[in-house]
Amino acid sequence: MHNNLAVVDLGSNTFHLLIVSKDTNGSLKTIYRARVFVGLSDGGIEVIKEDKIKLGLETIRLFKAKLDFFGNTLLKVAGTAVLRKASNRMEFIHKAEEILQTRIEILDGQTEAEYIYKGIMLLPKLLFGTYLIMDIGGGSTEFIIVVDGIKVWWQSYTLGVGVLHHLFHNKEPIGLRAIHSMTEYVKNMITEMLHILEKYKIEAIIGASGSFEVLQSMTSKIIKEDEISIIQISEFEALYQNIINTDFEKRQNLPGLPKERTKLIVVGMALKKIIIDIAHPSYIIVSPYAMKEGILSEMLL
Repeated sequence: MHNNLAVVDLGSNTFHLLIVSKDTNGSLKTIYRARVFVGLSDGGIEVIKEDKIKLGLETIRLFKAKLDFFGNTLLKVAGTAVLRKASNRMEFIHKAEEILQTRIEILDGQTEAEYIYKGIMLLPKLLFGTYLIMDIGGGSTEFIIVVDGIKVWWQSYTLGVGVLHHLFHNKEPIGLRAIHSMTEYVKNMITEMLHILEKYKIEAIIGASGSFEVLQSMTSKIIKEDEISIIQISEFEALYQNIINTDFEKRQNLPGLPKERTKLIVVGMALKKIIIDIAHPSYIIVSPYAMKEGILSEMLL
């Protein structure tokens, strides 16, 4: 019998480790949580750069040391877009599996969306209403439409910030021409979703993962690991204008913007802006839960 459950989420930008313990009454308590920005998607998702492979494996060694420290842990390891598509992905996967001494499950986009949905729906406040869930990764972005807790449509698109940066962010500041080109590109990619959204009045966009957590830190919201945050559209618009009109050097000094997000935040904000202008939500919800919590909930079954 395992005392602890753990999930390692090998995202295209960020690696996560979440370890929880089970109480005698069956409830879960977080005993360790780590997030390391690795950037496997830097330069796109066709090839993982050698320095990113090295950083990724160093991070996995640190995670393994923590897992060994807590001991007696049932572990699940999941990989996403870059580890689905990069030509040299098996070089990384084999070495990572050797370190972790377990198999890495490479999730397809649909399965990734399913886990994101399950994780977010663990938050009781989000079980009522019509929402568009949006999880922006380095290699892909997952969209899920939820009506009163029921998933009615979902899709994964190769619209991660690593991909979009590689395609469109070629000068500083990015410039309106690049934003326009990116907008047309995104709309062409999400044609099916555009038709689906016409059927629903989206109350709010629920954002999961790092790109949305930046909104929390830049609007000085108190971040708790089990509480949602509300971002007003006017707050988002002010941040958007500030970020897309500044160059890399100035962005490094923006309050609340983590240094590791300086490079990719522009296309992340532009992608949010495109979807907001299409879906017309009344506000944005930032969810503390995402894929790893969804995987944990399945491990408990």
